[in-house]
Amino acid sequence: MVNLLTELDFESIFNSLPAPFLVMDRDFTIVAVNQAFLDATRRPSESLIGINIFVAFPGPEESRKVLQESLERARDKGIADEMPAVSYAITVNGRSEERLWSCTHAPVRDKNGKIAFVIKNTQDISELHPSKGLAGLPSLGLEPRPDCAAPLPGSVHVLNQTLLATVHHLRRLVMQAPSFMCVLRGPDLVFELVNIAFSMLAGGRDLIGKTLREGLPESEGQEYPGILENIFKTGEVHVGRKTRILLQDAPDCEIEEHYIDFVAQPITGANGEVTGIFIEGNDVTDHVKTEQRQALLIRELHHRVRNTLATVQGVMNTTAKSSANVEEFQEAFSGRIASLAKTHAVMTEQLHQSVSFQQLLTQELGPYSDDQGLRIRLSGPAVDLPSQIAVPLGMAVHELTTNAVRHGALSKEEGRIEVGWGLVEKDGERALLCEWNEFAGPPVTPPSRDGFGSMLLKRVLSQQIRADVKVDFAPEGFRLRMAVPLQIER
Repeated sequence: MVNLLTELDFESIFNSLPAPFLVMDRDFTIVAVNQAFLDATRRPSESLIGINIFVAFPGPEESRKVLQESLERARDKGIADEMPAVSYAITVNGRSEERLWSCTHAPVRDKNGKIAFVIKNTQDISELHPSKGLAGLPSLGLEPRPDCAAPLPGSVHVLNQTLLATVHHLRRLVMQAPSFMCVLRGPDLVFELVNIAFSMLAGGRDLIGKTLREGLPESEGQEYPGILENIFKTGEVHVGRKTRILLQDAPDCEIEEHYIDFVAQPITGANGEVTGIFIEGNDVTDHVKTEQRQALLIRELHHRVRNTLATVQGVMNTTAKSSANVEEFQEAFSGRIASLAKTHAVMTEQLHQSVSFQQLLTQELGPYSDDQGLRIRLSGPAVDLPSQIAVPLGMAVHELTTNAVRHGALSKEEGRIEVGWGLVEKDGERALLCEWNEFAGPPVTPPSRDGFGSMLLKRVLSQQIRADVKVDFAPEGFRLRMAVPLQIER
């Protein structure tokens, strides 16, 4: 390395530099100047060596003062001093011509570390004057330096600051955008940029510098890696609507289902080849799942309407057969339809279309309860019933209550009813076990014929919801015990 440095011709290197440079001693006498400086100052054939900088370039008093102060700062403080823009005249074709310069002055130390020279780099930026069409540059709030004779917003410094501020502004916009965005580079699809929304979608993982498959290993076997790889090969834009993807929402969470709307477009280089992919989109999971729930509810509504109409028709036919006259039919039929309507109303208010068993009992027996809670006693755990079970059970409770009011315990002031229930295992599945007991009513005798209530308890509940119902017409009070499987059969 030492021999190589010895052989280098630093003077040739200095003169070959494309940027203008001039070297002065501590008194600002010119000791070296390269060809680029001579060209920039229109002095191609005149030697400047040994001449003081202010003699070689006299200039106006104000400009000379600013220039000298900058040189002195570099010499005396040992720091590089920048002059973004200074107006200084040079002689062109025998006449003085005002030009705009951007200068940097830097100290040069000797082998003992002392400042021996000042090197000057200068650029002619006259073409960047506002009169040349750059007056519309955006303001960055930059204050002019007091050491600049004529600071102008069209200087290289201001241009650099403008570009830097623009880049930072655009980056902030991208990072804070509500849509997710990312940039993938190269055929391996390496994450180069990820905004906040994309990072949140990916569970906050560190993706920068990783390939798609490294950063999102759960992407293996899914459709979207192949889509992106095809974009890189073909250069075609891809638009995805409600695309299903599986992502890990947090480092320790299970993989979750997401739906996204996105646009993936190729990024091309100077010769038109694809160098990367830009992706922008939105997580529409909530919207898609709302649509799915809505479709499910519509199907459930159609199913329920058909079942309800069939139930109403069955209630009407059976009530007609068991009624002695029109008045009895009207009363019984109206009560049963009202009970059916109340059960549906309760289920409609619940998001999951279910109703608690206690609520079914309360809406029928509640009107007959006393202030002390002695006449009607309900005891059991919270049990939610789906609509397929709640509707027939609601009608059964209505029939039991109506029978108790007409013929049983509730037909007497001192009569009372106790209903207890719990959850049990029946044939390997969870079931509701309910016991209905009536006390202090008139002596009970078995019915001479099966009416609507008997038919409902014995046949409808058994056929529709696989309920096991046992009744006992004991003289001291009516008893009922039923076990209802809670597993729905479709």
